[in-house]
Amino acid sequence: MKFTISREIIFKPLQRIVGAVEKRQTLPILSNVLIIVKNQLLSLIGTDLELEIVARLPLNEKAENGEITVSARKLMDICRALQDNAVIQFLCENNKVIIKSGRSRFNLACLPADDFPKLEDSPGQVELAMPSNILNQLFEYSSFAMAQQDVRYYLNGLLITFSPQLVRSVSTDGHRLATVAMSMQNNLDEPVSVIIPRKAVLELQRLFGEENSDLGIVVSESYLKAITTNFSFSTKLVEGKFPNYQRVLPHTEGYIAKIHRESFKQALARVAVLFTDKFKGARLNFSENTLSIQATNSESDEVEEYLEIDYSGPQIEIGFNISYLQEYVSVVKSNELNVHLYEPNSSVLFQPLYENKNSNNLECDYVVMPMRI
Repeated sequence: MKFTISREIIFKPLQRIVGAVEKRQTLPILSNVLIIVKNQLLSLIGTDLELEIVARLPLNEKAENGEITVSARKLMDICRALQDNAVIQFLCENNKVIIKSGRSRFNLACLPADDFPKLEDSPGQVELAMPSNILNQLFEYSSFAMAQQDVRYYLNGLLITFSPQLVRSVSTDGHRLATVAMSMQNNLDEPVSVIIPRKAVLELQRLFGEENSDLGIVVSESYLKAITTNFSFSTKLVEGKFPNYQRVLPHTEGYIAKIHRESFKQALARVAVLFTDKFKGARLNFSENTLSIQATNSESDEVEEYLEIDYSGPQIEIGFNISYLQEYVSVVKSNELNVHLYEPNSSVLFQPLYENKNSNNLECDYVVMPMRI
């Protein structure tokens, strides 16, 4: 195997692949990246046995075919240390990869490409196309509510449903729920739902978050694959039954309070100053055109914030973990929020209020359970 490539072409794809490679692996080869050169195309592959990322880079200079695996972290560190306009030569011989650039030369130990594990490629049951910006928005507005290391393993991921007229994502950790729906015409006869693992959701956001391209989506019984011209991403799906989120969503309007999002965000940040732990309990008191936020920490320090809001319902006081509110207001982009209130011990529905309905008819619902304070 022999090829030449510029640093600026290989470095960014390599960064993205390293995200799929765990630093500590039970199998040494899982810390490596598989390098394949075939017919003037360079492929870089990383996996942790649960997900796999493939980058494809065309080679301009004549290359010799071959394949080998080398430490992903060391290769990326070498590329990072080289100058931006550096040209890198790769040569594989005697079970080592020789990397040359200018007056620099590195000899890296290799492991055989035949030992590199591949994810099973089961036949796709559903194939469809979607713009990457739709996938990005779905994940951005809902992924923050995913559980982390919950014993209910199906909560440690995100539900995505492809329907004939729309696509929807849902996540919950049992204390709050975020769901986003966008209009999208799909060539489907009936809805298809899958649960994508938490790590795969985060890596998909990293991989396609900066791109605005068309994605090919392939869904099989146990895998989901997303494909562009330059990248392929495959992940195992979470087995299990996701909770019925429709039962959590309120089906009546309740009393509606309209709040300026940025003012609300800043007030929550000031209240959070008194807290050092993750669970920041605060009381939100809704009264005639006024919202007060009150909190006391374990050292008996107190804080109180007042906001002008548009509200004409009865006085309602509800306790919240304000971390859940802070994460939400940091994600949504609308200037104002509609807050649907019911009873002091009932969950609350937050919805962004957009001045202009977007072309994809974006619908975002965020439900937060109250907490005793």
